[in-house]
Amino acid sequence: MVDKETYYEGVLDEFNKLDTAKEKKRFYEEIDFSPKIEKEGDSKIIQQLQMFYEMPFVDVKNKNPIEKPIEPQIKSLMESGKLFDHLVLNELEKVHVGDIKAREVLLLCAIGRRVKNRNPFSFNVLLLTPSSSGKDHLIKGVLKLFEKNDVWESYGRISETTLNYLHAKSEEEEDFKWSGKILYLPEISNKVLNNEIMKEFTSGEDSNEVSVVAITKRKQKGVDIIKVCGKPEVFCSTAKTIPSEEIRNRFNIVGLDLSEEQTERIFKFEGGVIDAAMRKFLSEMTEREVRIPKKIMDFMIKNFPKDKLRFRRDFRRLEDFIKAHARLYSRAIANAQDYNRGKDVFINAFANASDIPLKDVDKEITRILKEKEDAQTASEIHKEMDKGEKFSIKTIYEHLAELEKKEIITSFQDRLLAGYYVTKYMLTAEFKDEKPFTLPVYEE
Repeated sequence: MVDKETYYEGVLDEFNKLDTAKEKKRFYEEIDFSPKIEKEGDSKIIQQLQMFYEMPFVDVKNKNPIEKPIEPQIKSLMESGKLFDHLVLNELEKVHVGDIKAREVLLLCAIGRRVKNRNPFSFNVLLLTPSSSGKDHLIKGVLKLFEKNDVWESYGRISETTLNYLHAKSEEEEDFKWSGKILYLPEISNKVLNNEIMKEFTSGEDSNEVSVVAITKRKQKGVDIIKVCGKPEVFCSTAKTIPSEEIRNRFNIVGLDLSEEQTERIFKFEGGVIDAAMRKFLSEMTEREVRIPKKIMDFMIKNFPKDKLRFRRDFRRLEDFIKAHARLYSRAIANAQDYNRGKDVFINAFANASDIPLKDVDKEITRILKEKEDAQTASEIHKEMDKGEKFSIKTIYEHLAELEKKEIITSFQDRLLAGYYVTKYMLTAEFKDEKPFTLPVYEE
């Protein structure tokens, strides 16, 4: 840099020698901006470097596709930071009334499929709500923002066998990849939700990885080795299937508005047509990496709760929600707006134990524990049950164990006067909603 007239001219010269955007961004992050500006040209150099840093990520060496020209209306919404809200409040209002929070979750998860460095468990959605509440109407409405076949596929009441062999046998589909696609499965059954292929779709470290799964053939006649190329974002709905703890870790569990006010809104709903330019823009969005700058990451790490093991995965999901919002705006580096909107949608998608529907016997157990001020033993709960005569004490113990796995109740050993111990049960603070999940706003 010594042959250049000023320090910043030397920096720009070194910067321009680099081949790829990735190298240039790494170089930018290591630049020392403390030296004084010596002349007007230095200010322009700094501005030029900063503009590059905010540009969409384009890796010339790896030939990542360049974004196509954007329609003026969409570009204006992007520049004003209002594109996401426009899609949620204006475009989706044409196909589904109300349920704003659920709209936000589904839309951001659909956009998240184009974040290259995402986790396979971040953008799967299980819409868990009673029959006739509009769950599939909402999912279909969100999917109208994207081209069918190019972006999403739907299979109604699919069997676990059919799921095993989707895109697995045809020679015509040798190049088929799930990555970047949405797999929509309405009214999913428990067997399909807990299927081995489903677990493969929603686990791992890389959404683009190719993996193999051994599937036991019917009547135990050997196994089939299935190659799974990439991982889709799975959208599914159910009124009856209760997700296990494992599934809760891999899906965003979302409910809908069941109020009379929402029913009245549905009565009045007329609908409209999705803007074709918006559909084209969202469908043609390419897959790109997005990074969260250190100052925002440090803020997230400081403020994210750490008292549950599940938060290790939830934190990664929060990262991906922020990246998805940034990806919509073609930002390679997430900013404060991406964090604040991403964390709001993440909180909407965050399923507490109290959000999970319960079986009748479990409802009765939680009712008793809610009414009692003190923790109760299994025998005390059994005596209080309205339908106690229908359930053995063994059954009560089994349900208590399941409720504890779901973080609905917690147990502890209590020492009695006689010197021996008994197990007592009480509702968790999370289930009683004493500690709702919150995250602070980030300000520059």
